[in-house]
Amino acid sequence: MSAHTKELVDTSVVTESDELLVFVKGGSSITSFRPLFSHDSKYLFVIQGRSVTVFSSASGEVIHELQCRNKSVIGIAIHPKNPLQIISCSSDGTVIYWDYLDGVELRVYKIRFGCSAFCMPFQDGSISVVSSKQEGEYKLLRLWFGEKKVNKISFLLKNVLPDEKMIAFGKKGEFVAAVNKQTLYTLSIDENKLRSHLIGGRTFTCVTAHPSETCVATGDNSGRILLWYNFLDAKLPPKTVLHWHALPVSDCAFTSLGSHLYSVGSESVLVKWTIGHKQHREFLPRLGAPLSHVVCSSDNTLIAVHLADNSLQVITSHFIIRQVIQGLTHNHVRQKASGLLPAGLLYDPRSQSLVMNGKVGHLQFFSLQTNKQLYNLDIVGQNVVSAHRHQAIVYTEVENAALSDNGDWLATVQRRQDDWSMHEITLKFWSYDCDTQLYKLNTRVDLPHTQKVNRLLFRPSSETHGNTPLAVTCSDDEKFKTWELVDDTDIYRKNECWSCEACGYYKNYAAKDGAFSDDGSLLAVAFDHMLTLWIPENNALKLALSVPGSQEPITRVLFGRLSCAHLLLMSTNTKLVVWNLLTCCIEWCKEMNIVMMCMDPLTEHLAAATEENELQVFHASSSTPVYTHKRVSDSRVVCGIFLPSTGECTGTHKWQQSSQLYVLNEKQELLTLEKERAPGTTSTRGTIAANLPPTPFSLLLAQIAKTDSNHAGGQLQKQIGNPGLTVVKEVSVYYT
Repeated sequence: MSAHTKELVDTSVVTESDELLVFVKGGSSITSFRPLFSHDSKYLFVIQGRSVTVFSSASGEVIHELQCRNKSVIGIAIHPKNPLQIISCSSDGTVIYWDYLDGVELRVYKIRFGCSAFCMPFQDGSISVVSSKQEGEYKLLRLWFGEKKVNKISFLLKNVLPDEKMIAFGKKGEFVAAVNKQTLYTLSIDENKLRSHLIGGRTFTCVTAHPSETCVATGDNSGRILLWYNFLDAKLPPKTVLHWHALPVSDCAFTSLGSHLYSVGSESVLVKWTIGHKQHREFLPRLGAPLSHVVCSSDNTLIAVHLADNSLQVITSHFIIRQVIQGLTHNHVRQKASGLLPAGLLYDPRSQSLVMNGKVGHLQFFSLQTNKQLYNLDIVGQNVVSAHRHQAIVYTEVENAALSDNGDWLATVQRRQDDWSMHEITLKFWSYDCDTQLYKLNTRVDLPHTQKVNRLLFRPSSETHGNTPLAVTCSDDEKFKTWELVDDTDIYRKNECWSCEACGYYKNYAAKDGAFSDDGSLLAVAFDHMLTLWIPENNALKLALSVPGSQEPITRVLFGRLSCAHLLLMSTNTKLVVWNLLTCCIEWCKEMNIVMMCMDPLTEHLAAATEENELQVFHASSSTPVYTHKRVSDSRVVCGIFLPSTGECTGTHKWQQSSQLYVLNEKQELLTLEKERAPGTTSTRGTIAANLPPTPFSLLLAQIAKTDSNHAGGQLQKQIGNPGLTVVKEVSVYYT
């Protein structure tokens, strides 16, 4: 199942008089705030940026997307007098009452100050928000609404934190408890009696209140849970200690009757405590990632937990996983040696999906058409264990990946590097199995290079070389290697495998990047600041180029497409340089601090993003950008890709007619540029039928769809083709 949204980025600025805006196509966090069950547990409400997505808790399908204006949503609550309504609050103080069954707005209120947290514990319809006039000084307020505006505001607490897990209301709003560092603040709202309680040596991480008794549960950074009693009157209230977690408690929640308490943490285990019997506890282990939030339905039948990989699991009270709602998987295990998303963005022509790093040691396949994750492919095959409190765990990560044009072959490079042992580097080739529709391991090469592999790529398919598969790896060990598919048949079976056929080097420089020409007849390899040109068939060096007076290492190399196939593009940290291979001269050069550059496979356009997150789109033959977006993301752009357009053109520019540009930022949000759309609610109730039992007719349609998908790779290859073949042949002949 999938969570998806199309969210406007606050920093969207266009420099031209068009309507292109930045939308979040995938990767928007679904785990930043607590989810919420409906009164009957049939629906689950999840905050995603500027929207609230309504899921079916039984099927996991999206029912509605409630678009909440211009700012991010910071909290949601069920209306205490009408359980068929929910209330959302945005960071700019916009409070919206929704009919979630029909997906329509009922009332909108505008608070005159910003909000950081929101809840609605009171039976009279008033709300409570956390706000601040000065940064770092947050106050808890109570607000009453009239017909059109706020009628009354009262002060409750100061020194609170802007986090919903740090504030809890009990007994339907009779008291409030808040934690801040080592202090627990409690307030009897009716009597206006405030008390504070200290604990030494530990820091609070969360607080939750018993639904019917004067009792709160607090979690701290040592993994301990404290049950506090009589805290409104006693200076030293009695406490019960519940301690199982070895790492900080992320969140805890009482059941609606208060007989049980659920707690979660970074151990990836859901713990169920029985109140009054602290030694009686139940566990649901190995949930796959650290847990950040836990909530319980009002009928005690369902529990929802948030995972650090941007997923949500709906679990029954008997600890059976009922549904998994998965957005674009976030890599929650950051490897210092590998960085964020080292494999970049790839396109799988068979499934028409994006391929990128997912869970540590995995590649995820994400469909843009359905906004769903298709599957995670386990490349490394390793166990992920709980984090250590004082020491980081080093895992093997997929650092490079490449797909052949038709999707028949997938190549990966995985590496593990710590501070005391030798590099573990493995090159793997995976073949696509049409029967299982999965990639299966064909060849494994241990230590293909002695240092980090910087680039892995396949040669494009072409008639000039008989469609013989060829792969290239470029490494810091000052070499690049070519790998070919060879016959490995013996008396026992018929088989093919990959073997190293050639090795190239240039002046003891590290091989930083590589690229094939449109027809695969030329290979460009960047050695430090030198750009070299090779013939792949015989590994012959034909040309070496360098920018006069520059010793900057080359970070990216690309060949032009179509009518620009004779152009070779290279980028450094400060400039973008385009070479004309027919004249061996620089065609044009532009000063840019580039962090991302990608080429459109269907046109002559390329996109480049700078350190300031400025996006520029060029025609390869000109240094004048055809489009500029001043700030395409509010966090650093990591990678980008052009994909063939699958439907109606979403842009207004010529460079968007054939392809759509997608970029991924450090928040792991997948962004794209589209023309402005009218705000509204997206209903997807029709997709629920997808979970009904199959019929003979539906199975027939599925078989037809499967047959069509098998031909998708060939169709894409024909679309991309080799229109620049004539120009590239001229270049090859020129240097032969």
